[in-house]
Amino acid sequence: MLLEAALSTNSAILLTDNGPQLWRWVETRLYRKLKKSQKYIEQIAIDFISKRKESLKQSTTTKNEVKSLLELYLSSTELDMKDVTGMAVDMLLAGVDTTNYTTSFALYHLATNPEVQNNLYEESCRLLIEPNSPVTTDILSQAQYMKAVLKESLRLNPISVGIGRILAQDAVLSGYHVPRGTVVVTQNQVSCRLAEYFNDPNKFQPERWIKTHPLYKQVSPYLVLPFGHGPRTCIARWLAEQNMHAIILKIIRHYEVGWAGGVLDCKSLLINKPDGPLCFTFKERSKVH
Repeated sequence: MLLEAALSTNSAILLTDNGPQLWRWVETRLYRKLKKSQKYIEQIAIDFISKRKESLKQSTTTKNEVKSLLELYLSSTELDMKDVTGMAVDMLLAGVDTTNYTTSFALYHLATNPEVQNNLYEESCRLLIEPNSPVTTDILSQAQYMKAVLKESLRLNPISVGIGRILAQDAVLSGYHVPRGTVVVTQNQVSCRLAEYFNDPNKFQPERWIKTHPLYKQVSPYLVLPFGHGPRTCIARWLAEQNMHAIILKIIRHYEVGWAGGVLDCKSLLINKPDGPLCFTFKERSKVH
């Protein structure tokens, strides 16, 4: 239900924001759908917060013990429950589908590029001596090919449509005069596939991000920005990347991932999602490498 509510929220926000604005004066069917989905997510957040508050009352934590973000919010005198609930809702909505879709696209590219998948498997075997070895921060710091795989997947299938900003001054974009104060949104999936910036732009080549590889070509650091940039960059970027690196490493260490479907592309809602079913196959690897 949470996944359905998140999907409904994302699709409804896109349509209410970019379509006819009748909902500003009367509750349209789409607006009611958005409100229902957000109320459901809000109730999940409230229930979770209530349980956490109750457990904190019964806990015997010490002053030196590291607190979770939610615990810090609950202990703050500057935040009321509306603030805490709003933060929790944002975390649920922003974290449910984004990592799921991004991981799915990465696995799709690995499944349809066996040579790349084998290279990642070799790295996973080198870093995870045993299939059940834990993925530590030290291991992740050495997983350079894994990082290149995810970055390349995000280049081809960025989770966000683009970065929205308000122009501080007039600008000319593609020959059009755009006055200051206009909201503009960059198009990640367009800029990241332009031949003027990348050789074979539609080809999945993680090696293009590895400085010691012949395919490496330095590009502007502002070209591939799936998490945004500046003070409004994705607040959970490092956590999201760490989670995806860990889970993909583990999956490839344990399984040979195949693909039994057609070409998978993206469908743009508020974020980009796979445009079809996920037809993965998983073949368990030999425990001896």
